[in-house]
Amino acid sequence: MRKITEDGSFYVGQNKLFIKIWSNKSIPDFFVYDTSKIIRQVSKEYFAISIIGGNYEQIQEQLPFPIEHYSITKDEKENSYFCFYQKDIIYGFDKKGKKILEWSCDIGQGHYVYDIKYQFPNSLWLAFPTGQTVTQISISERKETYVIGTYTHEDKYEPLSFPESIFVKNNHLFIPNMGTGDLYRFDFKTQELVLIQTFKEKIWQYGENEIGKFILTDTGIYEID
Repeated sequence: MRKITEDGSFYVGQNKLFIKIWSNKSIPDFFVYDTSKIIRQVSKEYFAISIIGGNYEQIQEQLPFPIEHYSITKDEKENSYFCFYQKDIIYGFDKKGKKILEWSCDIGQGHYVYDIKYQFPNSLWLAFPTGQTVTQISISERKETYVIGTYTHEDKYEPLSFPESIFVKNNHLFIPNMGTGDLYRFDFKTQELVLIQTFKEKIWQYGENEIGKFILTDTGIYEID
């Protein structure tokens, strides 16, 4: 594994990794890691346009909190979806910045949503780490359509254990488990859940793009083999 930075969280772009580091500030610093294999600081505007698009200012005006506080995902039509886990409200905006969704997510049986990811053609996946579950919802129908795991208030549960985040690529959902260090892959077509790797450290995030594969652990962000 190659350490990129000792702190922060990341957003995956097609050929860039965008890193957000708070450093005990009210406003985080933003960095980018690309094919140069060098991390460099960028502006919030650069980050926002890269992740959301040129309409980010219109969107930010309609959100209760600055965009850097949200989990963000986009669909193939350039619609953007946002969720701030302490509020459990999912917002959606089209590519012009018009609000198309505001839904109070009440399906987690008392657990907070920590991350969201889009799946073609009409779904969002939600991570409920304290509930030991990852859940699929229909965007149009605003209802739960599939659950990986079983909602619980126990500290550990099989197969998932504190899935803090999720990542979608092609026909698969990747689920890093902070509680065990296990990385699972869920196949959308077969609905098969497979353990693909176990890490010695807790893993908070997983993502991959044209550059490589990345994880966030207690000791930093790493590019992995």
